[in-house]
Amino acid sequence: MQDYNTIIGAIQMRLNKCPTRSVMDRFRIGSSTLNLIMSRYKALELTIDELEAMSPKEVENLFYPQKNLQRKEVPLPDFQYYYDRIHAPNSRVNISFCWLDYKEKNPDGYEKSQFYECYQRFVQENYGGTKISMAVNWMCSSGQYQLPAGYCI
Repeated sequence: MQDYNTIIGAIQMRLNKCPTRSVMDRFRIGSSTLNLIMSRYKALELTIDELEAMSPKEVENLFYPQKNLQRKEVPLPDFQYYYDRIHAPNSRVNISFCWLDYKEKNPDGYEKSQFYECYQRFVQENYGGTKISMAVNWMCSSGQYQLPAGYCI
């Protein structure tokens, strides 16, 4: 986010036909920031005099609104549904199939790595994580642990 002086100064210099490099050096901003300021200035369809008449806070909010314009609203997957599918008896579904199913329903949704991370967070919060321990029975007669498959340790 740039301050009022940078926004107004960059617009004035570009309207006075100053080279892009000069504007970038003067205000120490990158080319993408300068392009963003100029594109938003053109989209507002206001004159430079109208911008200068506004308060600095108003100008900053016009160019950099509180709501992030770049972030899109992504539908959150139904992780409980996917968790139940993965852990259903005799299920061959894994998280990759769940992501493919989600991506078919929501083409603009989360990508694979973000989906996996959100799923892991869901499992951690709701089911205590992915740490698994094997049940063992103490067999007093032999003095050894017996695993569910019948093997002794």
